[in-house]
Amino acid sequence: MPDGGARVLDAGLARSKHLLLLGADVTDDEVEALVLSRFPEAGRVNATVLALTPQAAVEGPWAVPDPAALGAGPEITQAYAITVPAQRGDPVPEGLRGLGGILDAFADGPPEGHELAIVEFAQAAARRLGGAVRVAGTGALITPEPGVDLAVHSEVWLHPDALVHVLTPALPGVALHLAPDSDPDPEPGARPAAAPPTRPRPPAPAGTEDLDEGERAWIHAEADAFDAHALAAEPATEAYGAVHALPDGGTIAVEVEAEVSVPLVLEGLDWARSGVIRYDLRWFPAEPEAYHSAPLDAPAVAARERATVLVEGAARALLDAIGGETTDDDGFLVDP
Repeated sequence: MPDGGARVLDAGLARSKHLLLLGADVTDDEVEALVLSRFPEAGRVNATVLALTPQAAVEGPWAVPDPAALGAGPEITQAYAITVPAQRGDPVPEGLRGLGGILDAFADGPPEGHELAIVEFAQAAARRLGGAVRVAGTGALITPEPGVDLAVHSEVWLHPDALVHVLTPALPGVALHLAPDSDPDPEPGARPAAAPPTRPRPPAPAGTEDLDEGERAWIHAEADAFDAHALAAEPATEAYGAVHALPDGGTIAVEVEAEVSVPLVLEGLDWARSGVIRYDLRWFPAEPEAYHSAPLDAPAVAARERATVLVEGAARALLDAIGGETTDDDGFLVDP
């Protein structure tokens, strides 16, 4: 958030740089936190310049006294200027125009390579912080829609029946959706690959303190049974999922699997070093084509808001039961 002495964004800088446009409630620390979660080698050059990579940097905040001149709404009060070498492809085909996002903003030639990575980060940061991205040269504005999908990352593998038990209060009627050759009750000696290696189990995993003794014991019993299977044989590869049907015809899908590698934002956590289980919570709207163009109509926005409440509730239910961390669809840590 720029103070009273902040530098004012001038027209020349606004034309020559991509801009991350933000509201007054966003702090410099929040911007830096998002940068570090995507670019761990980033560092301060000085008080106002943060190097993302050797070729890219953000500078700011700059005060924006006239957001309308940038094509932005009155909620925009500050900007971060982005320096990155341009790398552009061929013009976007006509059939892919009009869908919004990066392709529309760079219709004459979308960014590629390093520039694309930086622009995608700016778009993700704008979504997370409720802002927008203004493209250098053309002044095209990218205003990302809020995301719905979340992922809970934990050291705990839930048996399919345990997952349904945990999620039912948040997603009534949630049901398992297994592959045709899957068995929710594997024979002794079989265990999904997503299960973490056997290790001593603490009396109460992080996040289970608010559950009653019966619920904790039930979850522990399921996990202990799988640990016993793991002693008898090498783990087998098997992920699984569950679905919750929405009254409007949409679906919330839950997908459970082992992380192939530890997500960047979790690398500093001790528990993540032994393996991470990922619980994806994804919303599939009844009419996905309604979300392919902007602005969204009122029914589409209302459906998204209802789904957001349910997805966040499901994420909280998982965190209460098994602990861990939550990320949004852009990989940023969130608190649902």
